[in-house]
Amino acid sequence: MGDIDDWRASLISLHGDPARHVLARVAAVAADLPDEGRAVTDLRQFLEAGGVDDVAQRLRRFQDDPLAIELLLRLAGSSRYAFEVALQYPEMFWSVAADRLHRQVWGRRTMLEQLERDMAAVDGEDARIAQLGLFKHHQSLRVILGDLTGQISFEAAVRELSDLVDVIAQAAYTCAYAKLLPRLPADHVALELRFSAMAMGKLGARELNYSSDIDLIFLYDAKAVDTIDFDHHAWFQRLGTTLIRILEEPGPSGRMFRVDMRLRPEGDRGELALSYRETIDYYYSVGRPWERQALIKARPIAGDLALGTRLLDELRPWVYPQDPQWEDLEEARSMRRRIEERAEAANVKTGAGGIRDIEFLVQYFQLVHGGRMAELRDPSTLPTLRILADRGIIPRPDAAELERHYLWLRTVEHRLQMWQDRQEHELPKAADERANLARRSSFRGVDALTRFDDYHARTRARVRELVGRHFLGVTVDSEALLALLVQGEADVRLAGKVLGTHGFRDVAKACADVRSLAVEPFFVLSRNRTERKLVEILPLLLHHIAGTPDPGQTLSNFSRIVSAVGGRATFYELLGTRPAVLRMFVDLAGWSNFLVTLFQDFAGLPDEVIDSLNQPLRKKHALFAEARSLAQGLQNLAEPLAYMQARETAVVAIRDLEGLDPRDVGHHLSSVAETILEVTLIRVIQERARQYGIPQENGRPTRFAVLGLGKLGARELSYASDMDIIFVCDPGGICKRGRSGGENLAGDDFWTKVAQDLMRTMTDGRLYELDPRLRPYGTQGELVSNTAALGHYWSQPRDLWERMAMLRVAHLAGDPRLGEEAVQLIQREALMQPLPRDSAGEVKAMRRRLEESVAGRDHLKRGWGGYNDHEFIAQYCSLGLAPSELPRPPATDAMLVRLGESGRIPEEAADQLASGVRRLRFIESRMRLSAGKAVSSIPTERGPRDELAKRCDFRGIDALDAELHHLRETARRWFEQLIC
Repeated sequence: MGDIDDWRASLISLHGDPARHVLARVAAVAADLPDEGRAVTDLRQFLEAGGVDDVAQRLRRFQDDPLAIELLLRLAGSSRYAFEVALQYPEMFWSVAADRLHRQVWGRRTMLEQLERDMAAVDGEDARIAQLGLFKHHQSLRVILGDLTGQISFEAAVRELSDLVDVIAQAAYTCAYAKLLPRLPADHVALELRFSAMAMGKLGARELNYSSDIDLIFLYDAKAVDTIDFDHHAWFQRLGTTLIRILEEPGPSGRMFRVDMRLRPEGDRGELALSYRETIDYYYSVGRPWERQALIKARPIAGDLALGTRLLDELRPWVYPQDPQWEDLEEARSMRRRIEERAEAANVKTGAGGIRDIEFLVQYFQLVHGGRMAELRDPSTLPTLRILADRGIIPRPDAAELERHYLWLRTVEHRLQMWQDRQEHELPKAADERANLARRSSFRGVDALTRFDDYHARTRARVRELVGRHFLGVTVDSEALLALLVQGEADVRLAGKVLGTHGFRDVAKACADVRSLAVEPFFVLSRNRTERKLVEILPLLLHHIAGTPDPGQTLSNFSRIVSAVGGRATFYELLGTRPAVLRMFVDLAGWSNFLVTLFQDFAGLPDEVIDSLNQPLRKKHALFAEARSLAQGLQNLAEPLAYMQARETAVVAIRDLEGLDPRDVGHHLSSVAETILEVTLIRVIQERARQYGIPQENGRPTRFAVLGLGKLGARELSYASDMDIIFVCDPGGICKRGRSGGENLAGDDFWTKVAQDLMRTMTDGRLYELDPRLRPYGTQGELVSNTAALGHYWSQPRDLWERMAMLRVAHLAGDPRLGEEAVQLIQREALMQPLPRDSAGEVKAMRRRLEESVAGRDHLKRGWGGYNDHEFIAQYCSLGLAPSELPRPPATDAMLVRLGESGRIPEEAADQLASGVRRLRFIESRMRLSAGKAVSSIPTERGPRDELAKRCDFRGIDALDAELHHLRETARRWFEQLIC
């Protein structure tokens, strides 16, 4: 350390202000570097690399361009290879830094034009080959810096690396051809010699690593001319050998690439280059399944590109057959397992849950569906994964998660390889080396290694889980004899013998529904196993269906649920081994059209729900963490949130049907709603802040909060409920407009835009309807109330109905302190303001108007004795309490219990009313669960009313009606006694 301090002092003494400026800049950026302790040492090494006389010039260049200091130190901290290039060829570094080349994506054409200019500037074979190495270093430096600084995306980086190999390979081919040209006969023009170098693997897919081998295959085509005595086959072998030597052998600028030819026909035993026709014949006659998979990524990169393209066109029917054989598909799984057996667990590429898992998953579905879906023939992994999601072959949330994990694993692989330009795939075993990798992977702090290891382990486990679900765990069987019913070959008479005894009125329709269950939409070769597994569960399935209110509708709904399943054979196998799960899905199909629609609308949801049912209901903090993770990096926020909402609604609904306490149901539905609201609010604030900045008042940002009312505020939300809300913000504040210029924007106006964005996003995304009509002055008032206006509003006497409604206000999202301040202000005034002279009469009049609004309907909420009675009792009798005396959350049943405990109402009344409101809402919940919308009117027709009775576990209509009468009569009796 003393040596470094002495060097600093000496540098400042010799060079003055430039040295001070540069050292200050180093100190400013050091904390954000992977190894801040090396920053000054690396700077010193670079400054002194050009000799003593060059130090002053380099300091001045750094002083003139402070960003160059950060670029150099990032390079040194994450890629010793690139730093060595900068030391050896400083002008390469200066050109990248000065021209900001690291922010540019060049592509093949721009690189080729630059390389041609560089090659034209030198003479002689050795000089041209050396120029290729220099070009590789320069471009690698540019791409590495773009990657490390986040200026270019992962996909752009791997395309740039691939295009770099392309142009160098093409130039190397030109050099090789020129070198062998003297060996051609004098009249060689008549031979029409054509040679193509085909890239395979990551290079072929344009997703190359920083230190990958480059996998190549060579082929040629030559027109035979009888008058010319020439061994063209031997000449092309020499051409291939020369090309490899140029690309691979060490030269003045070091070895450019490692060339791997083992993917060629017959591998190491085969000829280095085959003729076009020999290549075609090989694949069609003896090509192996793994070679079919390898050719998915084939791409011509050097020589005659048209020849390579013609080869791929002719091989396409072999690579992507219309009707692939099961054995060929199974080979993809077998090969993946063989690779895994040889791999170390720490290998991010080939180990379980590594990069290969995702790549093989994608290639498997390309082999399955590529013959019929041309869009799946893309050699690149991520674009194909997105297409698989678009086509419904892989559930979209699973595909998005796999993409996220793939990017993480590839990034770790890149950080391993760019460090020393070595083909590394294994995490270091030594803790200090792994800690350095963690810092190079953007983990900071004393616990960086622990968090890196934990995140990496969870990522690998999740990848293996998803790949196991969609690829490694999917197995199908060969042809088997199937039941006539499942095969669709049973006539109505024969089908009637099976289905008629299970309560199906329309046997033909039921027969068609059973047949639809056997149709496997994704796995074209899994039909036989799917049918066999369906036959195995069919007796128990039909038995349970027969016990539902409408067996025909239940079977149709069950078919709709199955349509959302990724692999039906596996699903049926699960149902066969877990009869309780089979019964659960039949119950859903028979009792809840709402849930059936959810399953149908969200592909893969049944699988997710099954997994979630093995765990406790997610706590709010876990929901929030998941929602933030799902939304990260996605432009369309609503889609992943809607999927999470559907999953959690389905899970809690199933638990509801299994007997979960209704209070826990409402609590969980409220947690889901609050989570989605909060995550969406964070996004809309971020988007508006990018445009305007956050409003400031006296140097501090103003705050914003969302309050909930009604069932949401009381955390007793029901299915298909909307959200009653109030928006509040701090008074004052100014934010300057962004790049568009213009006048300053007032804080209230900014937060109004945020509120409007929030409502629009939630509505357009079909998440929730936000209802702000209970805000001060209702629809005539400002959408967002600042706290000054809110205080003024509540300092005035307010209507009794509004005071009662505000007893269930709660903070939902935004600034928690502001939210609680607003809640306390509202509840204090709502509770403590004096009562009007005839307050009881006013409450009874309000209740009467609500009752009259549903005249002629059997309404659970507003009708005679409905749970509005319970709510009014709880709210009216709580007036005069201090806010601290209200239960948290202020649910109606909890308020009634608290009133009984405090002696404000008789304990008998509290017990009867609390249990009564829970029971009425339970019946309402069952109706909403079935209908999928906010219904509160009980059907009056006998058939639907009987179905409701069964859904609520009553023996029939009479039992339902008897309980309803008792609950309503009890509620109205206490209402008349207590509201007086």
